[in-house]
Amino acid sequence: MLKPRILFKYRKFDKGCLELLLNKQLWFAEPASLNDHFEGEPSFSEVLNAVWANYSRPESERKIYREKIEQQLAKTGICSFSKARKNQLMWFHYTDEHKGVYIGFREHLLRLEWSHIYPIDVSYQDEYPFKEIIEHFNFFEKHPEVNNFEDIAGDILYSILSTKYSSWRYERERRLVFCRSEAKSFEAKTINSIAFGLRMPEQDKSTLRLILSGQEWSHVKWFQAVKSKTKYALEFKRIQ
Repeated sequence: MLKPRILFKYRKFDKGCLELLLNKQLWFAEPASLNDHFEGEPSFSEVLNAVWANYSRPESERKIYREKIEQQLAKTGICSFSKARKNQLMWFHYTDEHKGVYIGFREHLLRLEWSHIYPIDVSYQDEYPFKEIIEHFNFFEKHPEVNNFEDIAGDILYSILSTKYSSWRYERERRLVFCRSEAKSFEAKTINSIAFGLRMPEQDKSTLRLILSGQEWSHVKWFQAVKSKTKYALEFKRIQ
């Protein structure tokens, strides 16, 4: 039997982190909020421009695709996680230089059968994903019975949401996608573990342990990140 997958959310120890835990809610953000050039995230306009530069379509069709993608983007919410537990760059970038935490979530409890939440594993490459999109166009041209704007626009959107610049490969990102942008509630048992960063202040650790001292959190495994004594790596010490 396969072990349940644990997805990690790296957070600063701040108001947002506490609200996530106390309210037991994860925010599914609009894709537009992820379009940060410094994080290697292409906008759909940039990807479409690369597609049209290599695959000629009438302007009337281009307009339809753009409108369809905008409509689908407007009803999409994304919550990002990492499959990496020990990556020091993740700890540095997303936990206020090791002063925050990671929160480990049981994926199968986030994606219950009726949740309509779907996963996307991000792939990393140097080019915009226009080649994959052109392959989709070619497929639909050979299968006119399923050739419609909705399907192709959906494939284009998937290619955009599942691709980032190769320099960010270390993130090992896995995205959960919902049909709209909103806060989604989860049960306390969804959280499997919490780890304190190398430089997290003792007062913050005590505050978090106190806040999550109720019976509903008694199952949570607590860890302290420590430097390995033999290599350039993080290790995690179980704490009670």
